[in-house]
Amino acid sequence: MIVAVNDLSFKRMYQSKEEAVDGIRQWMYVCKKIESRETTAVNEIYSVMLNTSAEIAPGYPLVNIVKEFSVKEERSYFLHLLANLPKPDDLEEKAEDFCFMEMKSTICAYAKHGFLVSLDTTALLRECMIQGTIGEEDVSIRNISMMDHINLYSEELGIRFYEPNLKHGKTSYIDSKGRNVNPMDLSNEEAQNLLNVAIEIDGSLYGKLHGNYYCFRQHHNNYYHGYQNNDLDASIRCKIDERN
Repeated sequence: MIVAVNDLSFKRMYQSKEEAVDGIRQWMYVCKKIESRETTAVNEIYSVMLNTSAEIAPGYPLVNIVKEFSVKEERSYFLHLLANLPKPDDLEEKAEDFCFMEMKSTICAYAKHGFLVSLDTTALLRECMIQGTIGEEDVSIRNISMMDHINLYSEELGIRFYEPNLKHGKTSYIDSKGRNVNPMDLSNEEAQNLLNVAIEIDGSLYGKLHGNYYCFRQHHNNYYHGYQNNDLDASIRCKIDERN
């Protein structure tokens, strides 16, 4: 899944420095979520070099934003987003640009079938879809400029949600039909964290924690329940162990 920084959104300005600081901070939260382990369908965010001397608010260049962050981690992450995001190797092979609001962008065209991560500098950039053209073709690209958009596109981004199934208690038991029901001895937080990094094998998700193996089953959309299963085939256990 291709996710790219919308460089066009940095060519528009906020009305004030205060709005710019809030907008950049929101953009950082969005990027951090996308770069986290939770978005399993995304490997990384792509970007081109942004013009840090350009004004992001009247009389206020983008680079000055770093002075507004009192927390070292925020400053470091902001600079990481400006300087360390990779540029696609095959970006220059794109023959046509994405045209939006009388501006052009190659990297936005690159993300045609993926997502753009935008600053909300204009009302149109607060929408969950951005309408433009590539050549003669009308194009709509999915847009993320706020956390609500992350929630909207959670399934496409590969975000998994853990929901416990009450039949899987802390210990195993035999049900009324004589079947063994495996336990789920992890807390909901532990289960969610393990689900975030679980690997897919033959249509199911698996993980390992505290020396035990766990299986997660999808019961609707991107929602999963799980249970302990130390009786997995050796081949499956081997694949899980390779990742741990």
